[in-house]
Amino acid sequence: MGAASQTGNSSITALRDVLVIQTMLEDLQRSVRILDCDIATEEAAGRVSNAADPRYPLLARTLSTRRDNLKSTIRALKERLGQLTVAA
Repeated sequence: MGAASQTGNSSITALRDVLVIQTMLEDLQRSVRILDCDIATEEAAGRVSNAADPRYPLLARTLSTRRDNLKSTIRALKERLGQLTVAA
């Protein structure tokens, strides 16, 4: 296999990775928006929006943790996407 063919394969792989990451980001961002709505609903139902308050709804706390983990994943994927885009 020649150098041009290997470069072409690398470009195709990088493009595929970019598309996969972009799709994942869209899905994760949609999940974050849904979690935000669910958290707001729980806070409204419990009439407590301060997470430091001991009366803060347990489900809202759990959903907030999940949302924060997804946001962390989104940041990492965006960083990876930036590396792929620069390399391309």
